[in-house]
Amino acid sequence: MEPTYYHFNNSQDVVFRQTQFSLFKRVLNIVFSLELEKGFDKALMTQAFEKLYERNDCLRLTMVRRGKERLQYFAPERHVGKIPEVDFKTAGEMDRYIRCFRRKPTNLYKGDALRVVYGTNPDGRQIILCKVSHYVADTYGIGILVNDLLSVYEALREGTPLPPAPGSFETLLAQDNQFRGTTESVERDRAFFNDYFRVKHPTRPFYCGLHGNGSDKWLKLKAKGKPSVPYVFVRCDTEGFRFVLPSSLVKTVRPWCEENAISFNTFFFYTFGIACSLLNDRAPSMLPLELLNCRGTLAEKKAAGTKVQSLAVCLEVDYKRSFAENIARMDEEQKELYRHTRLSYLEVQALHTKVYDYSQISQLYNYTFSYIPVSFPEGVKLQVHSNGKGALIAYVALMHDVKTDEIVVVYDIQTRMISPSQLIEFQNTWVHVMEKVVSAPDQPLEEVFPA
Repeated sequence: MEPTYYHFNNSQDVVFRQTQFSLFKRVLNIVFSLELEKGFDKALMTQAFEKLYERNDCLRLTMVRRGKERLQYFAPERHVGKIPEVDFKTAGEMDRYIRCFRRKPTNLYKGDALRVVYGTNPDGRQIILCKVSHYVADTYGIGILVNDLLSVYEALREGTPLPPAPGSFETLLAQDNQFRGTTESVERDRAFFNDYFRVKHPTRPFYCGLHGNGSDKWLKLKAKGKPSVPYVFVRCDTEGFRFVLPSSLVKTVRPWCEENAISFNTFFFYTFGIACSLLNDRAPSMLPLELLNCRGTLAEKKAAGTKVQSLAVCLEVDYKRSFAENIARMDEEQKELYRHTRLSYLEVQALHTKVYDYSQISQLYNYTFSYIPVSFPEGVKLQVHSNGKGALIAYVALMHDVKTDEIVVVYDIQTRMISPSQLIEFQNTWVHVMEKVVSAPDQPLEEVFPA
């Protein structure tokens, strides 16, 4: 029986586009590890992975080329196969293995959406090392897969019935394809973005990295009136930096967000932008890229692909306005923008290039910011590992443990402009911004952060 073929959805379009501009294809992978405090039975865990493939159709996704088109379909079955086992004697040995593991990207043209390795870390604790395709994870979510794996494993261990499966990736693709195939919706979205770019943001946006002033090249071009200069690939590999936002700060932020109907995601993203602005001559507008489709439940994946539009959005900081006024305006624009997520990436790209006269590659070289709520059973730890060389130059992931309210901030940086000391300075600036704006949300920012 001939399978049903689907076009890429918006989120997959972005991944494909990024890899076109990447020196390496590792951006296709998300590498993460799981550590179970009490360990696990390998035979039962392998059975759980078999069930994971059966219950989550995204892991059976297979891509094909038909002429110039890239299509995808769902194989009726897929098996995990024999899972390799590695005993790591030292931390250096483990790091080297992970670098090699991530080096070869997953290949959906072979139906290869997920790879798994069982390991023992230098402390003798068992870990599960996973590599999942971005084409799958951006729409479906790592949290969904991990929670389903753990719940199935527990049911197998206890001999109880399996919990309900999370949902269907194919249903989402079918909805996306049906919507995008409607001429009326495409024309409506095109008109919206045309108005958004030409009327709401008529001026050329100001590029702003984490530490633009730390680059001589950036300063020289800025003096010539050409500030929108992307970072340049210079490292042989990325460096991962991890910080923790304590629960005390998160619990201070939460009530303010709830009282003002502002999402956690929006708060952290916008305060991050203010910190960037302060460290870059109070730049009034920037071109960040926010990954808002990394969410906790499959139902919320209906927003998949919103990063296509976020890519084109100016983040503006008006120091004469209060923080509350600034973020309310930004939040209103974002909500309106996310109603128009079905225009293809290439159509948005063409419009954006025409309006701002930007090269396509410069739009991909801003920092990337994602907020990922995680909630796992007691005794389970998840760590996302650096992806190595990729299409994006500074990736900032916030892993929010909804049980402890701590947020682990992971920076993947691949440019010499960022030294560890600079990043510590930036992190401290960001925390300072969060503390100040919550304590004085109604004061003009120029008073909260005097020059």
